[in-house]
Amino acid sequence: MQLNHILARIDFGKLKPTERTRYINRVHGISAVIEERFPHVQRPEQIKLHHAQYYRNHWLPAYSSSIRTQNEHMRAMGLLVRALGRDDSWLGKLGLTSPSSTGGRPSQIKIRKSRKYYR
Repeated sequence: MQLNHILARIDFGKLKPTERTRYINRVHGISAVIEERFPHVQRPEQIKLHHAQYYRNHWLPAYSSSIRTQNEHMRAMGLLVRALGRDDSWLGKLGLTSPSSTGGRPSQIKIRKSRKYYR
């Protein structure tokens, strides 16, 4: 699956090159798992919510028993979902939203807006 135009929308900001590479590899891994399980999904625009839910609910627990690793994969899933221009409701259904009262540091990774998705 070609993800170049999706990855171009992700602004990694001031991340170290190793962290940037780690996120890119995880996004590629997520798309590869989805493409393997659902062969009709050949472009990133074809990814639907149930594909992401399959990754979270079935593949990820079988792949990693570490909660920390699972959380890192889900952060990469959140980047992919936002870079695809999907609704924020997807993040809630995938369990990627945090309550506004928790606070914390803002993410260093931003998504560039594109006219293609925001007309």
